[in-house]
Formats: sequence, structure tokens, C-alpha cells
Amino acid sequence: MLTHFAGNIFCTVEPGHIFAIGGKTLDGASRVDINLTSGKGEGAPIPLTISVRFHEDIIVRNTSHEDGSWGVEEREDNLDTYTVPNPLLAGESFKVYILVGDSKFHIAINGCRYCTYMFRTPLEDIRAITVNHDIQVVNQVDHRQAFPSPYPPVQFDEAQLAFTNDVPKPFSAGHVIVITGIPYGNPKGLFIIRFTEGETKKQGLHFNPRFEARVVVRNSLNDNLTYATEERDGDFPFVIDQQFKLAIGFTPSEFRFAVNGNYFGKFTYRSSNLLDRLNGFKVSVGNGLQLEITSVDHMNMGILDCSGFEEYSRPDVIIM
Repeated sequence: MLTHFAGNIFCTVEPGHIFAIGGKTLDGASRVDINLTSGKGEGAPIPLTISVRFHEDIIVRNTSHEDGSWGVEEREDNLDTYTVPNPLLAGESFKVYILVGDSKFHIAINGCRYCTYMFRTPLEDIRAITVNHDIQVVNQVDHRQAFPSPYPPVQFDEAQLAFTNDVPKPFSAGHVIVITGIPYGNPKGLFIIRFTEGETKKQGLHFNPRFEARVVVRNSLNDNLTYATEERDGDFPFVIDQQFKLAIGFTPSEFRFAVNGNYFGKFTYRSSNLLDRLNGFKVSVGNGLQLEITSVDHMNMGILDCSGFEEYSRPDVIIM
């Protein structure tokens, strides 16, 4: 399956931030582009592209500008000692780490240092991430902070996740996440979106659409890591093989949910100061269901109760 990803990032990029982007390329892939870009729209300037050219066995780094022009390519420039020009293979999984330094990006691939790339535009120009061309799946788009202190507090990669989206700072009321995805596979399967609290495994939100029962279970974990009381009210807005847009609004007291333009429900916070401890979200699947995430957009409405947030989940609304 051919896919892509495009999403607005959580906050302004600063030195000490890390991007971790993972996925798998198609068998026989010719090209994959990982971009830190000024927007999701076609033609938006790209402060950093990491362009894997399998047919040339090279990874090109470059910057594009507002007039559409590209700068000078870097191919075998600034590679770390003993680094091959392209350590990736078509049809295999990859993880690219981008550490934002004081004056340059430090890029690692599959756990090994790869190269550096000097900033050519201001960091505040970076507002989105896109991954495109010959991609089979994108399962990790994490934005973390390493300096002056790590955030999330524990930075580790969990196996068998369908998708992960860490954020580098605490949430605040008025924030909205819009997740675009397509469920496919077993029509009796399920998926789970969970927000964990700090460096614990405690879940502040467990959002679990179950296709066989046609119910969306919302829950949380207690301090002893046992589930609390489930909430199951509301219709079932998800359909196998059809794209959905799920908006999650963060208010001072509750999560609010909308799907495809319609308000779905709410879930009251069960821990005090919860927004200060949420790390982002993880997605897992079960019973043979698969979930393709094609976009995660972060925005702050500036409205504490997220009034009107349902609009962002409409299928015809494009978040730029």
C-alpha cells in the first residue's frame, strides 16, 4: 500500500529538539523524502529535506525557498566517518533522528550517526513534517526535547505500535489534535489511542473504538495501573476502509472529541493537573485491524473550552 504523511508540529522548533521519524519503504522503492517544512501545502518552503534516492544510492540534503528555488545539494558532504552515502534499503524499515543543534541539524539513521546540515533558514520557519513518495507505512513522527531537560521524561521506542506522536512540551487548554486515518483489515478489530502520564505507564486517556461491538470505550488507568470505570455512550462513527478525521480538544477539565465534523463526546480528566503530564499519544491495533495514519495536526485555538473545534474534523477542511 502506498501512503504518505503530512502534519503540523506541536510548537516552534528550538535548539535541543529532536525529531524521530520512522516507517517502511515499498519494495523496489525509488525515492523517499522526509521534510521539515514551513507548511503542508504544495510549494511550501522546505528548510530541510532528507531525500533518499535509492536508484542513485545516495541521500540528498537541501533547502527550498519561497520562490520555489532549491539551494546547493549536499550529497557526500559532511558525512560522519565510515558512513556510507545511503545506509537504507528499499522495502525495509527505517528510523531517522534529527537533533536540532545551535547552528546545524545532526542526523542519525537507524541508530547510527549519519551527517550534519547547517541551518539555511530560521528555525521558526519549520511548522510541519511531511513524508512522501515510495512509503508503505509511517509509524513514528515524534517531536521531543533533549535539552535543557528531556521531555517526555522517558524517551524510548515501543515495539509493535501502529503510530507514535510524542510532543516536546506539556499540553495547555485550548490545544487541539486532529488525527486523520484509515482503518482496514479485519472488520471485527479495534484500535487504541492512549495518552500516558509522565514517565509512568498510567493512561490519562484510553480511547478504544471496537468495530465488532460498534462502541468507542473511553477509560483511564488508576494509580495501581488498573482500569477505572468505562464510558461507552455515543454512536459509532468509524467505518472500515473509510478515512476519518478525529479531533481531540483539551479543555481545563476534559477531553472533547469530534469525528468527521460531528461532536462525539467528552471524557473528564481523572487526575489533577493532567495536562502538565501528558506526553503525546500512542496508537496500537488488535484483532487483525490495521490503521494507516496519514496526518496529525497540532494547533492551539486560543479558546480554553475549544468551542467550535468540531470544524477542524470536517473532511473538507484542510488544515494548513
